[in-house]
Amino acid sequence: MKKVITISILLLLLLPMMLLVTSANASTSSTITMYQHYSSTLKSNPSGITYSYSSAFYNTTSAQQEQITYSSYSYDVSVDSLTTFSGQIKVTVSQYNITVYSSIPQLARVLLIEPGLIKEVVWAGFTNTSATISGLAYFNSSAQLVLQYLNGSSFANITLSINHAKTSFSNTTSLLLHKVNLTPVGETQFTLSIYSTQPERYHAFEFQYQGVPALANYNTSIAYFNGTYVPAMIWHTQISGLFSVDSFKLGGNVEFTEIEFFGINGSVAGYIENHFFSNYVNTKGMFVQNTHYSVSSDLKIVIYPSVKVSQEKISAIITISGMPAVIVITNNGVESTGNVILYHQVYVNLPATLVLVNVVNGQGYVVVYQNGAAQPATLVTPASVNKTNVTINGKSYTAQEVIVSAPRNMVFNVTMMKNETFAVFKKSSSGLVQLNPNNYFVYNGSIVVFDDPSTTYYIVYGYSPNSSTSYLTLPTIIAIIVIIVAVALALLRRRKM
Repeated sequence: MKKVITISILLLLLLPMMLLVTSANASTSSTITMYQHYSSTLKSNPSGITYSYSSAFYNTTSAQQEQITYSSYSYDVSVDSLTTFSGQIKVTVSQYNITVYSSIPQLARVLLIEPGLIKEVVWAGFTNTSATISGLAYFNSSAQLVLQYLNGSSFANITLSINHAKTSFSNTTSLLLHKVNLTPVGETQFTLSIYSTQPERYHAFEFQYQGVPALANYNTSIAYFNGTYVPAMIWHTQISGLFSVDSFKLGGNVEFTEIEFFGINGSVAGYIENHFFSNYVNTKGMFVQNTHYSVSSDLKIVIYPSVKVSQEKISAIITISGMPAVIVITNNGVESTGNVILYHQVYVNLPATLVLVNVVNGQGYVVVYQNGAAQPATLVTPASVNKTNVTINGKSYTAQEVIVSAPRNMVFNVTMMKNETFAVFKKSSSGLVQLNPNNYFVYNGSIVVFDDPSTTYYIVYGYSPNSSTSYLTLPTIIAIIVIIVAVALALLRRRKM
């Protein structure tokens, strides 16, 4: 029994390495695309009330243009007496879907509103009785879910607040409604072409919707994607208009939202695109009144499954070459709105992460601390690099003397002179002081050094630090634990003998 437990402990210790190998090989080049269109229109004039709605949706692994055919259904609405309906509303939120159960009938629309970011028609139709409906949906943090019930020539609303901290929401309420009956009067078919319009990071983006153009600049942020929060770029704009005179009122709004999500190393993990349109027309004459209230939205969600995202541990926003960059440290790597060229664990009084990020205007080193603070690290070109010899503990070593000058945290690199072990020292008033080994590493044949700057550094080849100057890293700790477990297993075997 003890042997089984010991082997289990060994497997658990090795599991992180096994998972790393598995995740590195488990990738796919497919693209998942989800699309949904809903529209809903309520018209009222002296000849009666008409309600119409349409829907179209598809899921595909193709990133190409899609063309779909869908139908719009129209109904004459007959209005009966006022009735009080009492019941329960239940809402279930998943990653890209919202399900609503309403025991109150005459549900006609479900709208999602996250102020300043997105508006969507999650669902449109009509329910005669208690019903469960669902639709494709996206929101970033928290949103208002507006349930609109057909109430003769207008709508009555029930509003719930939703967020990603919970998956279920409920409300028991009453609603006074004109009871209505719908009679089908027509069906019209439409063909819709859907194009891929993925934006370019750090550039403005021009939206096009039914001939309406709109230019939006970008914002960098953290946004919800695949169950976690990742670096994102958001493009959002709207065009609104209102015209009103004594007997005529016309209002319209087109709202555009595009969000691009970035995973490990700054690779594009997916994006969402949403267009929301609403208009309201009200004309009044001496004996005539016409109203027209319409909403529609098109939501597309694209996911690249081969790009990994991970739960954030630390996030920071910093300016690199004049551009704002979001950097997120995770257990599986670094995510960013820029392209991550390299990252390395360093030690600045406490553990931190050194990241080299490329944005459209250039690249720069950033130090991200455990509390979320971030500082730039200046890339310095050495004033001179010379071959020399240094003596440490009575032994002579071949070394490179590097002279640098920088006012703050800095990074410099030099080409490796010899392909062997090395250590980095800096010159101080008390002699040579070895840098923490976490603060230098090899990248593309060069030795990269990070430090709170001194002036003179020595890269000492062939030097092996003694135990008093060694540092334990996570792989070393794991190896030590494995050795201890192996020794314990050997002792158990001896006792059995």
